[in-house]
Amino acid sequence: MIKKFLLVLIVIATTSFRSLETEVFICGKTGAKKYHLEESCRGLNACKHEVIKVTKSKAQSYGLTLCGWED
Repeated sequence: MIKKFLLVLIVIATTSFRSLETEVFICGKTGAKKYHLEESCRGLNACKHEVIKVTKSKAQSYGLTLCGWED
């Protein structure tokens, strides 16, 4: 009984502190100016490069801002 309790406690402790970072989409690795919340965003229609999923904080560190269609 105590072993099960400790196991549950460990699982809860390790999963509850994991950072749940929002993922966003950008057009290509270079040259993007905006990030998009949805891969189907209208702002990505003109993307000639691969659409890449990155964390929101990484996109912001690249100097990208939220697409005007999604704000």
